[in-house]
Amino acid sequence: LQYHLELARPTSHLVNIEIVADRVTGPFLDFVLPAWSPGRYAIYDFAKNVQEFEALGAGDRLLPWEKTDKQTWRVETQDAAGEVRVRYKVFANDLNGSFSQFDTSHANLNGASIYMYVAGHKPDPLTLTVEPPPGWKVISGFSLSTNQTSFEAPSYDRLIDTPMEISPDCAIRTFEMNGKTFRIAVH
Repeated sequence: LQYHLELARPTSHLVNIEIVADRVTGPFLDFVLPAWSPGRYAIYDFAKNVQEFEALGAGDRLLPWEKTDKQTWRVETQDAAGEVRVRYKVFANDLNGSFSQFDTSHANLNGASIYMYVAGHKPDPLTLTVEPPPGWKVISGFSLSTNQTSFEAPSYDRLIDTPMEISPDCAIRTFEMNGKTFRIAVH
């Protein structure tokens, strides 16, 4: 699974997401946005912020899909030729620790509010590529430097349990304690 996150227009508050699944063999794939967030004991309606969902197969062939419940998009894969790409936008303008915010000063991204998972494939490893606005730094638990824009996650659960701060102006402080390195990012 390959995830691509594009932060193109901060004034729109819209985060662009693309997920690519290859070696698809079944008749359909369900793409699900969770109604929960790690460390939170509440049910959320993250799906209310999803816009412009579309599904494509090989050769950019549009694939039919239907919303089977408030958080699940079922994509028919008979014409996918082994690859399914879904694209959607998420409206992100709620800085509260569960949802996400993207504006002209920063993007604070809580993965559960923006990344769908492929049903039955949450344990699969994945890659995430981030395309920030020019000059913005990417900071997360996956980052080795603020210039890094490509990451590997061992599973979907690890992806959504690793929030990101992306901004042009962010201070990072590092210290070590008990043989562990800690990094603190302040926007």
